[in-house]
Order: sequence, then C-alpha cells, then structure tokens
Amino acid sequence: MAEPNFQISVPESVSGGVWANFAAVSHSPYEFTIDFVRLDFAHGTDSTMPGQVVARVNLSPLMVSQLMDALQTNWEKYADHALPKDLDGPGD
Repeated sequence: MAEPNFQISVPESVSGGVWANFAAVSHSPYEFTIDFVRLDFAHGTDSTMPGQVVARVNLSPLMVSQLMDALQTNWEKYADHALPKDLDGPGD
C-alpha cells in the first residue's frame, strides 16, 4: 500500500505559532494531554512563576508514541549539525 500523501494547510490565524518555554504532560487511561506554557521568568519570585497555557493538545497513546519517535529522529538530525561535537558525550 502506498504511503498517504497528506495535504496539510496551516490557517493564517496560527501560522505564526506560539512561544512555549515549559510543557506539562498528564494522561488518563485513554489520552495524553500536553499543555504548552509560556512562563514569565522576569516577573517570577522564589515561590511563584506566572505562566499562561498557549496551546493544549490531546493525543491518543498511539500518537504519543509516534510523536516521541518523530522528536527523537529530528533531535538526532539537529544535534548532528548544530551541536558542538564535544557535547555528544564520551564514546559517541
């Protein structure tokens, strides 16, 4: 069977994306939820850190597995080209 040819469009209202510098993951027996959060370090204190959820994504367990594989593959490609070789660790 041939691979599907996805034709994905990005609505202009979300084409700029959002900035997140924190993510919180939770799950139920049926789905995972990832909250992408923008924390405001400039206004934080020792006991509080203000933040805002900029996107919430609910995923099936299968999609989580596929996402982890895609992230690992893309991280390896990024690291091969962008990170200094001495950060790879011993024996790599």
